[in-house]
Amino acid sequence: MIYPVYITKNGAMKTGLLPDWETLLTLKSGADKSAAAPVIDEVGGGWYRFDITFGAAPWDVITEDLVGVIDADPSGGAGLSDAERYIPVEITLRGLALARIAHKAVQDKVTGDIDIYQADGANKEMKLSMTDDSGAITRYPLAAG
Repeated sequence: MIYPVYITKNGAMKTGLLPDWETLLTLKSGADKSAAAPVIDEVGGGWYRFDITFGAAPWDVITEDLVGVIDADPSGGAGLSDAERYIPVEITLRGLALARIAHKAVQDKVTGDIDIYQADGANKEMKLSMTDDSGAITRYPLAAG
């Protein structure tokens, strides 16, 4: 899923930065995922983005959400205030909820499993595995696979 980040200096859009991750941790256990943190690219007009896929590094601990801090200006050369320079980020299954509703999904008629696709409709974002236990269907989020 692509996550957007907006960066400003004194309230005005800031372009030309090379933001990087200060930290990226699993929310429950605090495992450091910074080494596998995705690249942050500039979109334009002060907007930047990064892409994290559920079930793949760094979000490979599918039982935990991620939290992190982006340093908008690791070199410090842009003169951003601390409030504008350090951007908290949360990456959660709740964040994928809209993808489950709004994006293309294909359900297997035999197993009931659902593949949910990214906004492009071509690449899988995640899988919902359906299990029938004692007449109740339970849904489990899994890596896209």
